[in-house]
Amino acid sequence: MSWSRRLAPLLTVLLAVGLLAGCGFRPLYKQTANTATVAEFSQISIAQPEDRPSQQLRNHLVDFLTPYGQPDRPTYRLDFQLTESLGSVFVTRSEEVTRNNLQLSASVYLRDYHTGQNIFAISANSQASYNVTQADYANLVSEKNARERALRDVAEQIRLRLGNYFDRKPEIDRRRLEQQQREQLLPPQPVPAQPRPEQQRGLLQ
Repeated sequence: MSWSRRLAPLLTVLLAVGLLAGCGFRPLYKQTANTATVAEFSQISIAQPEDRPSQQLRNHLVDFLTPYGQPDRPTYRLDFQLTESLGSVFVTRSEEVTRNNLQLSASVYLRDYHTGQNIFAISANSQASYNVTQADYANLVSEKNARERALRDVAEQIRLRLGNYFDRKPEIDRRRLEQQQREQLLPPQPVPAQPRPEQQRGLLQ
């Protein structure tokens, strides 16, 4: 095989990457996050939920966002609400359920830790299916594993979207500052004078 044939696949990949870069393509959030984004993650305090599934989701978020522990002086607070539903996917003619589908939905709010002001809001959804058998214990284990897969997927979605937000945050802050400066430079709009009561009576006469 000639060297040209060996290099052809590599050249094709490099050309495709170059075209994507030229078009302004940028991944939603790289696995190797930039230093600024990682620093922002380390300033997030994750709320403590009460129910077990929400606590499991929090554990995944801690692993993804603050693996070295919660910050002593956080800048942000991450609140979330988790809902779960379970439905049948496959039912036999004898109305016997053979497969279930577990759905999770999380509403997530990134807030200023000191003021409580909402900064960024997202939602994340995931589902996982599992087979239903005649053995109750096996069904419990299957449901538990399905819930774990879905929770990890939800946590990963939250990490991706937070990373995307923090990656764009400098540009968002710059535009907000420019907008505020423009508003300060605008002259105040004159308030139209209201006619006095005697003038209104004259007009009516």
